[in-house]
Amino acid sequence: MVKITIKRFDGIKSYFESYNVPENITVLEALDYINKKFGANILFRYSCRNGQCGSCALTINGEPKLACETKVEEGMIIEPLKGFNVVKDLVVDREQYYKKLTSIKNHLIKEKFPEDLERIPQDVVEKNKDLRGCIDCLSCLSLCPSRDVSEYPGATFMRQLARFAFDIRDEEDRERIAFFENIYNCTTCAKCVEVCPKEIDIVHRAIEQLRHLAFSKGYRLDSHLKVRENVLKYNRSVVEEKLPLLKQVSDFYPAEDEKLKVAFFTGCLVDFRLQDVGKEAIKVLNAHGISVVIPKTQVCCGSPFFRTGQRDVAEKLKEKNLKIFNNLDVDYVITICAGCGSTLKNDYKERNFEVRDITEVLTEVGLLNYKPIKMRITYHDPCHLKRGQGIWKEPREILKSIPELEFVDMEARCCGAGGGVRSGKPEIANLIGKRRAKMIYDLKVDAVITVCPFCEYHIRDCLDKFRVETGDVKKSVDVMNIVSLLSKVI
Repeated sequence: MVKITIKRFDGIKSYFESYNVPENITVLEALDYINKKFGANILFRYSCRNGQCGSCALTINGEPKLACETKVEEGMIIEPLKGFNVVKDLVVDREQYYKKLTSIKNHLIKEKFPEDLERIPQDVVEKNKDLRGCIDCLSCLSLCPSRDVSEYPGATFMRQLARFAFDIRDEEDRERIAFFENIYNCTTCAKCVEVCPKEIDIVHRAIEQLRHLAFSKGYRLDSHLKVRENVLKYNRSVVEEKLPLLKQVSDFYPAEDEKLKVAFFTGCLVDFRLQDVGKEAIKVLNAHGISVVIPKTQVCCGSPFFRTGQRDVAEKLKEKNLKIFNNLDVDYVITICAGCGSTLKNDYKERNFEVRDITEVLTEVGLLNYKPIKMRITYHDPCHLKRGQGIWKEPREILKSIPELEFVDMEARCCGAGGGVRSGKPEIANLIGKRRAKMIYDLKVDAVITVCPFCEYHIRDCLDKFRVETGDVKKSVDVMNIVSLLSKVI
């Protein structure tokens, strides 16, 4: 037997109850067992019991999962789906979802239907195939950071709009609907993809593609056009404020007893704003026996433009970088920016080089006997590192290897900066960031470590604003890239 705990709601108050249930059964079977064995009369939804209807989605150990597919575990906590009003026990009110579906014209719109069968090209069918696989479980809505703080309906609505936008039979302006339903509020954090039981890549297959169509039709944000101006002028998404890193460093930094040779993809912020972080990365790599090649003509990876639908600019930047990095004799191209790394890995389909985050490379060659440092720190998982690249163990392995460093882990949560939200919808980015700032301050740490300059900037701003707004936080918290910490202990 295993012990599980269930959150109940009687219409007035919430409370928890624990039960012992048999091992190797699903949560849905366990709920049935509890009601029959103990007469608990717990209310919950289900229909098909086979992972096809989506009605049994619950919050299980903090994450949305299908009760019919999830096996019980010792200490498991079962709650209603987050982000919805609870009717009773584990049943949430889905009425708002259905009303919203109706409001976005959730049906094919065509002025005149053909009399005979209409043949749809196979490539169009394939393009829409996975977008049609949604089972309405609402998992993607339950933990969406933007839906939580704004009038953003959530991923599955954008998936549905994209499904019709890509359908050659549909004649409605789906891009206009998406724009006024705040498609640019999405941070592209991909939490929706992570929790989707059907593994629908809503971010890349729906939201980014729909943004591309919207942008091409003039449904865009003025602030995104400013970023576009920057890259067309400087080949960087930000304005040059001081001498760029690429003008300060040499082409090659050899390591003694070389284990690997890598090319350093700096990214915009490290080149134009965080030059010291770039220099620290070179120092850290050399100390671990890794030689560093630095191509001086590299440009923005294109991430801000892939994410905001400006594919014309993104493709041109990609083409420039491919000409440079495809011809280098190196083991890997490495990044110290989660957004750059995710873009190079996932959007550069034509590359013939391997991309690695710096934490992957360091753990591969072997960590050093670092000097002790007395600090209490936590780690922020960049969305484009944890979900975009599947990297979360390596940074923790590095941090835990530093003597006398007190590491306090923290739940992975979007900081609000990605997907063009910091530049396009700063008020939304700040609301999401404020919640992240509170989580960090509650841990009473000296510093928060990350592997993303964009997260670094945004979290630092949000921590400062949180201190001013609350007035009760006396101690400031430093924010730094993991290479900045390592440079202190090698």
